[in-house]
Amino acid sequence: MRESLKRLTKHSAVYGIGHIVSRSMGFLLLPIHTNTLSPDLYGIASLLFSALAILNVFFSYGLDSAFLRFFVLAGSESEKRRLFSTGWWTIFSTSLLFSSLLVFFSAPFSALIFRSPDYTLLIRLAAGILIADGLALLPFLLLRAEEKSRLFVVLKTLNLAVTLGLNILFVGVLRLGVPGIFQANLIASAFTLLTLIPIQIQWLRPVFHRIDFAELMKFGLPYIPSYLSVVVMDQVSRFFIDRMIGTEATGLFSAGYKLGMFMALVVAAFRFAWHPFFLSTSRQPDAKRIFARILTYFLLVLGLFFLLVSFFVREIAGLRLFGFRLFGEGFDAGLSIVPIVMLAYILYGVYANFVIGVYLEKKSVYMPLITGLGAAAALLGNYFLIPRIGLTGAAWATAISYGVMALSLYLVNQRLYPIPYEGRRILKLLFVYAGIFFIGYGVLRDAAFWIRGVLILSVFPGLWIVRFFYAEERAALLRVFSRIGRSRPRKSL
Repeated sequence: MRESLKRLTKHSAVYGIGHIVSRSMGFLLLPIHTNTLSPDLYGIASLLFSALAILNVFFSYGLDSAFLRFFVLAGSESEKRRLFSTGWWTIFSTSLLFSSLLVFFSAPFSALIFRSPDYTLLIRLAAGILIADGLALLPFLLLRAEEKSRLFVVLKTLNLAVTLGLNILFVGVLRLGVPGIFQANLIASAFTLLTLIPIQIQWLRPVFHRIDFAELMKFGLPYIPSYLSVVVMDQVSRFFIDRMIGTEATGLFSAGYKLGMFMALVVAAFRFAWHPFFLSTSRQPDAKRIFARILTYFLLVLGLFFLLVSFFVREIAGLRLFGFRLFGEGFDAGLSIVPIVMLAYILYGVYANFVIGVYLEKKSVYMPLITGLGAAAALLGNYFLIPRIGLTGAAWATAISYGVMALSLYLVNQRLYPIPYEGRRILKLLFVYAGIFFIGYGVLRDAAFWIRGVLILSVFPGLWIVRFFYAEERAALLRVFSRIGRSRPRKSL
């Protein structure tokens, strides 16, 4: 049992690194794109990236979950090859069909996404990216199923490096603009597909099994509504902003959103450690108390990150990366949404904390309903808030949608697997953080660097005053501070 858990934890950690590498792509490309493109051009690129995220749900149609489920349970090597081949030929056929439709109807799709039929080149590039990524889907899933986690991460990191390098060349040096972004992505996706050819040669056969196909579709297709709901929550704001305000505002929002996604990387790191942890801890007699304490500490740590980025967002935006300012000067208006976007991902992290009951009691039937409620909240929030408070409204719509998901899952979790969360302590924590945020981001927003730094450090005295810490925690803090005091060099007489 111990060895199984060690193996699970090891591979989860490595896949977590791979996921974080993939999620960091937008953050790393931010200085290149915002320093070479105007906000309206960046808005066009953002609209297509959002469309790609939505279309990708239909290109994969839940086959990722279905393939992993049946491949792992397959009894023989020949059965696994047959399953891989059936899945691959299915993806190949549908990706070729869907991409052909995009190319053939590129003008109508351009009008649908950009409100103009003039971006047919971008639609064709997107079609190429979708088919290349679609054909790479099963080989990457195979690496996961075979627990070849290191090779998985190496290939994902290689894809990131090629994408980044080509964006620097095409957009930063050659100044190819928005088409250059998607040309770089297409070449990177094609290159990644080429690196997967040895795996496909090893496993792919000219075989198509109807029963396997039927089982894959029966298991995978029901995932589409849930996957689509999650993508809608994350991406739909761009389309509302484009229609209600304009493409330039879409670019400003997208840039600020990507900077705020720093919090998403922190939450992603937690999620990949969290699942194996709570599964392995759930049998302990004090498991529920441990889970409750973890949520409190989770909010404590993320709150510190929230204050740090919020108070110093302008200084962070001025940092230089790859020879570019991290945040292009023409995009500074988008900085105002960064704290709200970070709050949205904190709420998503809280949602991730609450999945315990659904997993342990095997009640995943609730998840489509919960994600559907979140998507509905995002649609309604964008519709009503953007006309009233602009970009801030779009950011709040995202935060509200994740909040609705977190609250809904909390109610389900407490019915399936009640956990005594530390409500009073969490309220004290929120009270202190809200007060410090109001002072530092509102009243003293333009104060000296050191004053804002002192405000962040005042979190711990503030929590001490409201009696947030338990006796053992106060003792531990005193020991830490006493060690720091003893380690300071003393002046010789």
